[in-house]
Amino acid sequence: MSDAGHVQQAGQAAKEQASATTGQVRQAAGEVAGTAAEQARTVVGEVREQTGTMVRDLRRCVTSDAEGQARRAAGTLRQWADDLGGLAQNASDGSPARSLVSQAADGGHRAADYLEKNGVGGLLEDLQGFARRRPALFLGSAALTGFVVGRLAKAGHGRSGLSAAAAAAVGSGRR
Repeated sequence: MSDAGHVQQAGQAAKEQASATTGQVRQAAGEVAGTAAEQARTVVGEVREQTGTMVRDLRRCVTSDAEGQARRAAGTLRQWADDLGGLAQNASDGSPARSLVSQAADGGHRAADYLEKNGVGGLLEDLQGFARRRPALFLGSAALTGFVVGRLAKAGHGRSGLSAAAAAAVGSGRR
């Protein structure tokens, strides 16, 4: 065989080997891609599961904290109602303020009982039901409440500013 024949035969062998190697590379790449896709599906599944667990834990924690706050609020409300009841008992019998304070105390006791019995969840359900039944009244009440809270906050802020100015005047020796 001549040198040209050996070169041609070596070229053909190299071509066949390259073709076989290319096939092996394609097969390996397909296996890697399949493994990567399977791993990605596994990771996505684990992320979904952990996210669900985290959301459930967060919801349980928030609910527990809200219920604790509701119990404390009910206790505070009950204490205020008891204080109002004591004021009503000490007021003179013919006083119109006595009946108003007594009614406020009774309302405070009812509100505290409601909070202790139903908690925050019950309060929210009742508010949602009221909003569905009477949306205009609900929105009007919400607007009025927002206005009152804003005015109270502004009045409180104005007093604290006045107090700070008065404190600065007293601290500097001016009056």
